[in-house]
Amino acid sequence: MRTSVVAVLVAVTLALTGCQGPTTAAPTPVRSTDLTSSDGGFAEDALVGVVLAPGDDALAADLERGLTGAGFEPDVRVAPHSATAVEQARSVDALVRAGAKALLVHTADADALAEAVQTAHDAGVVVVSVGDPVPASGTGGDGISADHRVPAAAGAGDTARAAVAVVRSLQRGEQPDTAD
Repeated sequence: MRTSVVAVLVAVTLALTGCQGPTTAAPTPVRSTDLTSSDGGFAEDALVGVVLAPGDDALAADLERGLTGAGFEPDVRVAPHSATAVEQARSVDALVRAGAKALLVHTADADALAEAVQTAHDAGVVVVSVGDPVPASGTGGDGISADHRVPAAAGAGDTARAAVAVVRSLQRGEQPDTAD
């Protein structure tokens, strides 16, 4: 009897740990089912992750001010010049696990972030590329890319204002205006 109980407990433990995917720690009401729009919305004080390329310090400061002013909880990360792609992927993964509802990304190497963007999508995080688009990967139109794009403006402040406007629209569950 005791052996049976231990065997059942071991089996249940293994089953539970084996069934958890890498993004189960970040449940979110926002679902990007078609990779083009938000289906839900999220809390006004939600965590919004920002992952930027080296040298984006002015944009980082403007985004942090703008997102904070809009009532969000920003977590802004600028990748270092060394190991940029690896650090950006780690930042995306960490922000997804922290429960970010939206993620603004200015990539240094878009192809290197494909797996991290897939993880974000799997967790229901809406990904917005800032500046250059995150190109789709995969074949047959099923590739992963950003859900929305904020084109780079003449100055960091203008780009940040446009990005904050997109996040506000997503927060309300609306389709943002991201015309190029």
